[in-house]
Amino acid sequence: MMKGRTYGLFRLPVIVGKTFVWFLLGSILFASGCGSDSHEAGTAAKYPAGISEDIEQQLKYDARVDGFEPEGEDLIVNVNDTWMHSPPGIRERALGQWYSLWKPAHSAASKIVVKFEGNEVERWTSEKGYQPASKEEKASSEG
Repeated sequence: MMKGRTYGLFRLPVIVGKTFVWFLLGSILFASGCGSDSHEAGTAAKYPAGISEDIEQQLKYDARVDGFEPEGEDLIVNVNDTWMHSPPGIRERALGQWYSLWKPAHSAASKIVVKFEGNEVERWTSEKGYQPASKEEKASSEG
């Protein structure tokens, strides 16, 4: 009769030790693979300094803007087709940002008017904030 080999309590520390080593190696590989950045921050694209505080620079670098011109206390911004296809929330946020930069240097009654192909499509005033052109205004300017 053959007796089977039994390790008893002497085998348990070996199994726990090997499991710990594999767990430690797996954790190190996971941390090194997921914890690093794929590119250095110094090589990322950056906008020119001062663009966020200057309305003219913001409008100049915005691809949705064809041109702009101050008219007294108001600012007229001519936009292209990309602006018209942007979601209304994005346009409202951009107008609010432009107005916050425009207002300190101009009167409280100033406004920003956005035009597409010569027709007013939106405006921002201090009294009412963002105002898209109503359907009647759009119909009368097209007709």
